[in-house]
Amino acid sequence: MDDRQAAVKKHNECCCCTGFFAFMLAACGVAIIVCGVVIVKPVVETNSLEFKETTCTTNQSYLTGRWVDCSCGDKCSSSYPCLRMTVTYGPSPTNGTYSAVLFDTEQRLNSDGDNSADYQCVTSPCARSTNDNQDSVLEFNSTYAPGKTYSCLYHPDATSKVLLTRLFTWDAMFHSMLWPCIAFVIFFLLTCYAANESMNARKKMKTMPVTIPGAQPGRFLPPPAYPGGQNQAQYLQQEILQMAPPPPDPYAGTYATDKNNAGFSYN
Repeated sequence: MDDRQAAVKKHNECCCCTGFFAFMLAACGVAIIVCGVVIVKPVVETNSLEFKETTCTTNQSYLTGRWVDCSCGDKCSSSYPCLRMTVTYGPSPTNGTYSAVLFDTEQRLNSDGDNSADYQCVTSPCARSTNDNQDSVLEFNSTYAPGKTYSCLYHPDATSKVLLTRLFTWDAMFHSMLWPCIAFVIFFLLTCYAANESMNARKKMKTMPVTIPGAQPGRFLPPPAYPGGQNQAQYLQQEILQMAPPPPDPYAGTYATDKNNAGFSYN
């Protein structure tokens, strides 16, 4: 394998690596966006990491009569009945008792916390079948029926809304952004490196002569030999001169100038 073939091979390999690294770079970018929207956004907007544990008691639960639309997958839509729950809790014996609206996770609080009372849904099951969603809502209502006591989370500066569970912790939020960002930086550097190597291989290819079988590297093939040591122009000119003249036109004639032989005469 000569130097040019090696440069061509390296160029092709670098192009393939550049495409693969660029694809992985885009995948890492998508992962960062998804983790930011699904995990970081609810945690930051609701300050769920600042919620503290307490004990809640359900004092009221009822279906608001509203059905909320939801997406259950690709080209799939469904809906579920809205169940609203209010609870009472006491952060400490000296602070008294508070009344608040219950949400199952910080995602639900971030989504429905500022809605009107009819759309402050405590849970949001979204199966393909609306009957399954209704059964899930009724089962949730039976588990946390009025009079039931259970652990919950409250925020000291926003006592009107409480969480049943914290879906994401600080470690979950941290790692969900750390590893995609590290992978993004790594694949960005690899993409730049592979693209640079591909450009260098391409430049090297342009400086190398093309090797033709039967010719010495860096030399041009001699022109084809013509009879008598003539060049191409002389040979073509000689061929043109040696061509036979065109046959005479049988219909060609001359005009007679003699008055007794007026008219056309033919050869």
